Amino acid sequence: MSKICHRLNNKLLAVLVQINEEAKQVDGFSHLSHTVQFDCFPASLLVHCHFSEAQKLRVAQSSHTETKLQKQLHKLLFKKGIVLKDPKMNLKLQGPA
Repeated sequence: MSKICHRLNNKLLAVLVQINEEAKQVDGFSHLSHTVQFDCFPASLLVHCHFSEAQKLRVAQSSHTETKLQKQLHKLLFKKGIVLKDPKMNLKLQGPA
């Protein structure tokens, strides 16, 4: 990993720790995962907020949790100098598999 990718990854991980802490406040949230390709960053960033039960996922979706977390992700990355073009494409809520 190049120095630039390493720096971007450190910034991203710091933001994801904060997003994870906020998501823990949502009932039913179990964990956070992400995928990223640094050659297409930040457009390639995809963060999944996993929920333990489908019912809890529906409650979170109806209370606009996804939108709130998307805005928070955008804001925190912007503070680190990373601009998302469309935050709606970068964070999704996901139910049990």
